[in-house]
This record gives sequence, structure tokens and C-alpha cells, in this order.
Amino acid sequence: MEKEKIIINPNEIHHVYNRGVEKRTIFYTEQDYNYFLGKILFYRIITGVKLLCYVIIPNHHHFTLKEPTLRVVDPQGRYKTNVNFFKGSAISKFMGLLANSYTKYFNCKYNHSGRIFQGPFQHKLVNDDAYLKKIISYINLNPLKHKIVKDIKDWPYTSHHEYVDKEKLRLIDEECLIDFDEYKEDLGFYIKELEDMECEF
Repeated sequence: MEKEKIIINPNEIHHVYNRGVEKRTIFYTEQDYNYFLGKILFYRIITGVKLLCYVIIPNHHHFTLKEPTLRVVDPQGRYKTNVNFFKGSAISKFMGLLANSYTKYFNCKYNHSGRIFQGPFQHKLVNDDAYLKKIISYINLNPLKHKIVKDIKDWPYTSHHEYVDKEKLRLIDEECLIDFDEYKEDLGFYIKELEDMECEF
């Protein structure tokens, strides 16, 4: 059967997610999480995708990503076409590189063989500001949804901390975000809303 082609257009924002095979744990230690975070940063730069938010928990991860424009600026300030830089979208390339890199790391560290992710990543188009705010809060606060921690301050592998303290900005692209102050002001509402939000995994 021919693999379904993933269509992602320039400047679109997508909620992207994947999990371990059979919902198994794929992140065990601080080293595992930090390796994955380092690769997120590396491949984000390589592919040009914009990262709006992220969360990593023991058996899955979520991102909100913005596909870059086909036109990029060279060091002299001139526009050049980026059409053939990747086959398919930069988001697809980012997710493929990330999954491949982490799978090799995991298999080597844990003497495992074969795939660790359940399959190709899943994605949903984010096509309005209301949904964008909702999905950012859902992702940032996901450890609460899954009852991994009682206080989001106790889970370091989420962009929530970058939203509430700009000095912690590391992975996300500030220019793509909803208002930081608005996020902090509405945090109580977002936490309460989590109870009614559908869980992806």
C-alpha cells in the first residue's frame, strides 16, 4: 500500500504528536528527555520550522509547529527560493529526523531493536486564534491532564515554563506566540478547562 502523503503548506500551523508503540514508555531518565530536547533545538534550526510550544511525557510528545515560508533570506538580505530544500514539508522532515535520531539513541542505550514510535506522526491544522490558544494551553499543561504531577511547576519538559518566564526561553520562537502576559493571566482558566478537553492519547 502506498504511504499517504502528508500535505502541509507554507506558514500553516499544525498540532503534531506521536507516542510509543503500544503506549509504552520511551522516556525514562533525565538524560533521555535532555537528549530529545537537544535534538528538537538542532533540527528546528536545520529545517527552519517554528516551534510554538511542546511537551514531552513518558510515552508521548506534542508540538505546535509552523511551516516556514518557501522564501528565505540569505546573509546579504536577498530573498531566495527554498522550494527544493526538502521533499515534502519542513515539519515532516523535522519530525522524521527527530524520530530517527531518538530511536537510534534509545535502541543503543536500552539494547532494543526496531521502532519505538507507533507509526508516522499525527497532525491537525490549527486554523484560528481561538484553537491556537486552546491547543497551546493543552500542550503546555499536558502533564496535569495525565496526572503525572499535581503542579505544573514540577514537570520541566514543557514550554509552559518558557511562557511564564521569558528568561527561560530556549526552544520556542517568541515571535510566533500568543501574548505571554495573557497566558499567565488566564492560567487558572486553562487549568480548569483541561478537565473538559479531549485527550489525544
